[in-house]
Amino acid sequence: MKDKVYYDDKCYVCSFEINAVRKRGEACGIEFVDISEEGFDLEGDYDTEMVGEFEGKQTIGIETFRLMYEKMGFRRAVAFSRLPIIKQLFDGGYWVFAHWIRPNLPKRG
Repeated sequence: MKDKVYYDDKCYVCSFEINAVRKRGEACGIEFVDISEEGFDLEGDYDTEMVGEFEGKQTIGIETFRLMYEKMGFRRAVAFSRLPIIKQLFDGGYWVFAHWIRPNLPKRG
């Protein structure tokens, strides 16, 4: 089973980040699924959170990013993001972006 990251290609920030890491991620066995494609079943919290599937388990939010980057070889950076106080800062920053900023950003046509 392939690891998956679900992203919104109509979101400028989301599409920019995924397009920047796509080749490396795909080379590491990650499949990127565009939730803005017609026919995608949006059952779940895809509107605000980055969702993934790693080793058959669903991930939500910043943990999806951590596992994606860890799988791509950025283990030291991910370990840093899991340090006690740093983890809270990263988690909080992601939450603010996902729930307050991203919903108000313009969408790509």
